[in-house]
Amino acid sequence: MTIRKRLGGSNIAMLVIPLLTAAVLALLGLGAALLLLRGNLMTLHDAAEQIESVLHGFKLTLCVYAAVAAALLLAAVALTNLYLTRSLFRHIAQPLDTLTAGVARIRDGDLDTPIAYGEPDEFKAACDAVDEMAARLKASLEQQQAAQQQKQELIAGMSHDLKSPLTAIRAYTEGLLEGVAQDEDTRQRYLQTIYAKEADMETLVNRLFAFAKMDVSQYPVRLEPLALRTELEAVAEEQEDLAVTVDVPDIAVQADRELLRRIAVNLLDNSRKYGGREDVHVRVTAEKIGGMAAVAFTDDGVGVQPEQLPRLFDVFYRGDAARTTPGNGSGVGLAVVKKSAQEMGGTVRAENGESGGLRVIVTLPLGKEDGHGENTHH
Repeated sequence: MTIRKRLGGSNIAMLVIPLLTAAVLALLGLGAALLLLRGNLMTLHDAAEQIESVLHGFKLTLCVYAAVAAALLLAAVALTNLYLTRSLFRHIAQPLDTLTAGVARIRDGDLDTPIAYGEPDEFKAACDAVDEMAARLKASLEQQQAAQQQKQELIAGMSHDLKSPLTAIRAYTEGLLEGVAQDEDTRQRYLQTIYAKEADMETLVNRLFAFAKMDVSQYPVRLEPLALRTELEAVAEEQEDLAVTVDVPDIAVQADRELLRRIAVNLLDNSRKYGGREDVHVRVTAEKIGGMAAVAFTDDGVGVQPEQLPRLFDVFYRGDAARTTPGNGSGVGLAVVKKSAQEMGGTVRAENGESGGLRVIVTLPLGKEDGHGENTHH
């Protein structure tokens, strides 16, 4: 029974019980008055002069009875209200205690225990609302904790990856200043190492800057139909120390030229650094799947442990030992790949190839020339 029905029944009882009590008292009083009147009328024929005295006594009797009846009626109403109030309070107290205990658990940090209340009344809806609030609060806290963890990893990764080249630059610079490099060949080797480390730092900073801009949606994405094979072949030709085969049909994708180039460069660079051997070969293929172009970058390196695949695109995450050689990368490149694909309305995933090696599949919307997509600006 709902609280509203309980209150309705209590209100009816509060009206009916006093009315019944008053009616019973009125009937008893009327009977007593009639009996008194009958006794007095039987003596009228003997003493007419007593009529005035009898009427006066009758009036006094009625007044006394009316006062007693009123007092009894008020007492009945008071007792009825007291009984009903206690009964109603007993029905409300238990749900209130249950709800209060649930709110206290949430206040103390327990967001996993739901409020145990099974009655189908108004309190059930209130308890369900509190449980839903606790679930949303838990989800929000988990998101904040994940964001804080990512921020800590980002800071730790930046510190590590900037410190390594800086340490090398400082060591080789000190060697030059202190005359350790006595011949020209050694000095040139030192200078080339310093230049390479500076280039690594510049690459890291540029990738971090690009990732940060995309993360806050400040990167100006300019989508246009692009010939996929032409764009990928241009990047492949720039790879001096990596064998790349582009086996892509004539497909137009709706993409930002700079972001598409960044995806290709970072994925090829990832295979070069983390393939696990010097003569890594990368094969780039593509096919149409619905309104998307699926572009696969497959290398013949050592691959990645299956449990590490879902985290490859996290900022500063590095895989197994074969792909974490000190100084061989920042762990930002694949995170930039993921962000770049998402900015263009695409996706990215990683898997191990059938014969070994890592395969990264990037999906991008087909361009107008293939009957899909339209120019949009973010």
